[in-house]
Amino acid sequence: MAFSYWESNEWLEGIDLCIIGGGIVGLSSALFARELHPDWKITVIDEDPIGHGGSSKNAGFTCFGSYSELKEDRKLLGNQAALELVQSRINGLRLLLSTFEHEDIGYNASGSFEFFPSGSREPLPNAREIQEMNQWIHQATGFPDTFQLVDAEPIPEYRSHPGEQALFSKLEGTLDTGKLNRRFREKVQQNRIDLINGCRIDTLEKFGNDWRIKIISSKAEKWTHIPHVIVATNAFGKELIPHVDVIPIPNLVLVTEPITSWVFNHAVHIDAGYVYIRNIGNRMLIGGGRHWNLDQSQTRNQLIKWLHEMFPRTQEVQIEYEWTGILGIGNERSTIVESFGKNGIAALRMGGMGIAIGMNVAKQAIQELEHQMHGD
Repeated sequence: MAFSYWESNEWLEGIDLCIIGGGIVGLSSALFARELHPDWKITVIDEDPIGHGGSSKNAGFTCFGSYSELKEDRKLLGNQAALELVQSRINGLRLLLSTFEHEDIGYNASGSFEFFPSGSREPLPNAREIQEMNQWIHQATGFPDTFQLVDAEPIPEYRSHPGEQALFSKLEGTLDTGKLNRRFREKVQQNRIDLINGCRIDTLEKFGNDWRIKIISSKAEKWTHIPHVIVATNAFGKELIPHVDVIPIPNLVLVTEPITSWVFNHAVHIDAGYVYIRNIGNRMLIGGGRHWNLDQSQTRNQLIKWLHEMFPRTQEVQIEYEWTGILGIGNERSTIVESFGKNGIAALRMGGMGIAIGMNVAKQAIQELEHQMHGD
């Protein structure tokens, strides 16, 4: 079955820029493109009605990064590349928090604790190591004390051990992923950007000076030609650009029922950020555990065990929500912003940091597209 004339003419033809993927990167790319091209017909196409990728199934962390996570980044990337990644997170968060009213996206500058329970990947760093990390990251943050050693005993709801210490960072935060996605959709509509959900792009290929894409819905399909395209499907980029180094990795997320008189209001990182915990009002969320290399049932049991051990009152309630988020990772930690053909840009591989870096990656993608268009 084919799309009607009305559907094709109004929605699927005469597109100046098609962005494939309606998450943070895709919608941000559309907004940045609109600033530069007020007369373009800009269309964002996403396969799912309300999203099924990292932008809609994440845990709602602003993803500044824990001490141990940054320590691993420095080992893997080297000091300079790791610092550039931190700066990209900071730049992206600044863009995000200046684009939306904080209360409209449920933003909470909660700060985060990093705990080092028995059996964790990393030991608690000593004072000298913390000072060295703070000196290094000061180049990006401008703060002399990004990470501070604190006593764990006063932390509300947390079951501490005698003499236990933790690391606190004031730069981490949390937000409401559902509200953020709604605000993004409202903003693109206000900027005369078409957002088409429930259609997938089956094929993307070069056709003369243009690109040709095959759009498929549940009841119709159509080939259409477009001059400019951005692929912003994060973990699923290989489906359209086979050579890119990115694969989807599932990450389990659990949320409890409401807990009476709950007062904990922070983010938590454990095991270099592979396990993360936060409150959502009077509920607790825990997710991650992919580094354990267990099956989903075993991972679920281990996450619940850790949650109960660290926050005993979570044993009073059941798990009410459970889903699998999708991370886009590869052999390298850095994001992908590159051309895959004239006026075709890939913006992929957020590595679980999409909330923090998504808008900055989108800005880079539009800059790369402009460079290709104008050759400067």
